[in-house]
Amino acid sequence: MSIVFDRGNAFLNNLVYELISVQENDRIIEIGFGTGNLIRKMAKHIDSGLIEGVDLSSTMVSIAQKRNKSDIAEGKVKIIESNFDEISYGKYWFTKACSINTLYFWSKPELTARKIAEILMPNGKLFLAFEDIGQLKRRKLNQEIFRLYTKAEVRDLLSDAGFSKNINIVSRKKGKSIFHCVVAKTIET
Repeated sequence: MSIVFDRGNAFLNNLVYELISVQENDRIIEIGFGTGNLIRKMAKHIDSGLIEGVDLSSTMVSIAQKRNKSDIAEGKVKIIESNFDEISYGKYWFTKACSINTLYFWSKPELTARKIAEILMPNGKLFLAFEDIGQLKRRKLNQEIFRLYTKAEVRDLLSDAGFSKNINIVSRKKGKSIFHCVVAKTIET
């Protein structure tokens, strides 16, 4: 199962990694980290900062803990098994947040987006990566499980949640598939 997750998310993980530009003192949260590959890559650049991962799946948590064992021991990585919406964080806790292929499963997207905006510092950034709606529709996914979004709908969701109206969307092709990463900044206070 971990091989499927690793291969399926590799392209978007690499895109987010390229865009996020990890700094040694960043405090980054990854929501729905899967096998923890992106966390491991980001942790290489952390010195006095922290990479925190939150995922619902005990299987993914176990894999990510093993994969990031040394960085956890050094205090550079923290792995949590929980629903992000149910965890309590203080305001301005993180400098950056990222999430890959989880948007479709957010049960209360407005609440989740608002919470991410609140836990990010002023000028904090969210990197939200997802597949293009056209290719997802062709797969005939169960719409009761997968909530599909256009780029414009994601932009509106985030600007309504308190992110700056100046939202950047980076789109990349891999073969015939199209992938997007929305980069949204919190508003300065």
